[in-house]
Amino acid sequence: MPFECEIVPDSDLVRKSHYFGVSEYVWVKSERPVEECAKNWRMEPCYMPVMFRDRADEIENFTVFPDDTWVVTYPKCGTTWCQEMVWLINNGLDMKAASQEPLNSRFPCIEMSTLFPPSFNIGQESIERSKKLPRPRHIKSHLPAHLLPRSIWQVKPKIIYVARNPKDVAVSFYHHQRHLHGYTRSFEDFADAFLADHVIWSPFHSHIVDFWTMRHEDNILFITFEEMKENLRGVITRTATFLGKTLIEADVELLCQHLSFDAMKKNESVNKRVDVDEMKSLTGEAKTEDFSFIRKGQIGSFRELLSPDLEMKFNKWTEKELQNTDFKFQV
Repeated sequence: MPFECEIVPDSDLVRKSHYFGVSEYVWVKSERPVEECAKNWRMEPCYMPVMFRDRADEIENFTVFPDDTWVVTYPKCGTTWCQEMVWLINNGLDMKAASQEPLNSRFPCIEMSTLFPPSFNIGQESIERSKKLPRPRHIKSHLPAHLLPRSIWQVKPKIIYVARNPKDVAVSFYHHQRHLHGYTRSFEDFADAFLADHVIWSPFHSHIVDFWTMRHEDNILFITFEEMKENLRGVITRTATFLGKTLIEADVELLCQHLSFDAMKKNESVNKRVDVDEMKSLTGEAKTEDFSFIRKGQIGSFRELLSPDLEMKFNKWTEKELQNTDFKFQV
């Protein structure tokens, strides 16, 4: 059965999720796959821009190959960090090649074409570009498990999933939406929408929990942003083993240096400065040097924007959403 897209009725919450050029959304539903790994998924409808409706069939029927490598996350969970690590491990630590081609080209986001109106010409070829990547392909997605291409659960390519605590995600996502999606409302408005699952790619918790239930699958590696911050060396080693690659100590040290916060922030192939400037050109906003896509990369940075009362709301929300699961966030 094809993905079902149901228009979300207009409301104050919906208006709090609007970003540049996007003011209409759909709840996207699908049938539960027959594969055993899907038996415990929550299958919650996903909040997406209305443009998703026009490309849903292409994503659902996208051909997946066994030698693909996918990085899947809810946004702002360390996706770019993980992508760069995975691509380099799979490509013999070829730093020169990585520096010469933007990460968005080496490791495209399959659903990017669904985020903006076609007239904006932002990422409109993301599905086709993902199809035509030279094999073995590297593909990124922020879609929940039940909206990934159907064949991914039959073919079983390598999937690396990254999770992060919701408070840091919300703050980072707010800054992302402001600078890359032209979001103009306050953080308090964004937080209201986030807590009500009215932000694109939401719901947040089920996105993570569905992959947590699959963490023992042979083709899935589940890691967290907090693990990467606290033990990057260990995560590199575990990821290499998962990908069937052997790294010597010098390789791990080189990757640790390359993946450090300072190095990533200065790395033009991953820091998306061009994307930020492109959005500011579209919105007519003056270009600025005070925002970097690789922004802070810290654990607990949510305290810059979350009031004690709002932090309590987040904590209660997470406690409710994680009832009857054995998953816990570190923050």
